[in-house]
Amino acid sequence: MAFQLLPAEPGDVPDLVRTFYAAFANDDLIHRLMCDVPPEIKREYDEEWYAAEFAKRDTHGVRFSKVVETESNKLVAYAKWQYPHPLTPEMKAEKTSHSKKKSPYPEGANVSLCDEFFDKLFIGREKRIDDEKDYYYQRRGLGAMLLRHGLEQADNDGAKTYIEASPAGLPLYLKHGWEPVDEIIIDMRPHGDDKVHTEVCLIREPWAANKLR
Repeated sequence: MAFQLLPAEPGDVPDLVRTFYAAFANDDLIHRLMCDVPPEIKREYDEEWYAAEFAKRDTHGVRFSKVVETESNKLVAYAKWQYPHPLTPEMKAEKTSHSKKKSPYPEGANVSLCDEFFDKLFIGREKRIDDEKDYYYQRRGLGAMLLRHGLEQADNDGAKTYIEASPAGLPLYLKHGWEPVDEIIIDMRPHGDDKVHTEVCLIREPWAANKLR
């Protein structure tokens, strides 16, 4: 089976959401965030979020790439990169006021869990990366193929790359030169689960040794 790496476009949003759902089908935290939201409402909410991210391409350095199966042209994986970008005074004010604003989650969302999780993600990124100098990376599936293109650009720019990883994804990132710098810990017990969820925050320095080579 052959695959091809391509830029993703706004028309790919439904497939990006489908791929996201498949990647996190067994993730307790992602499930708990909106487990009481009707599926059609959740899909509409998520598609609106992805569409809004595409709208940030020119101002926030957001780029999506996708992997398609060559014969069927089916999207099977994707990545989101946020490239270094200049911050206008308005963008700096938006970042400063983030903690004072809460996103309008759909009815049925676990608001307290959403606020805790997304606030901790935001704080972790603020501590570790400079939007005007560093790269931020997220991916869903077929990790190595999606990684290499963006890491080559980051290396050529002499830029650090930041990511949050679940335990399942951690080994791949360690092999590509990322190093753990922090953890995001979410106690799921107040939210109807008996687990503690951990995301590992990692930084990759430019030209970090790739242990796969």
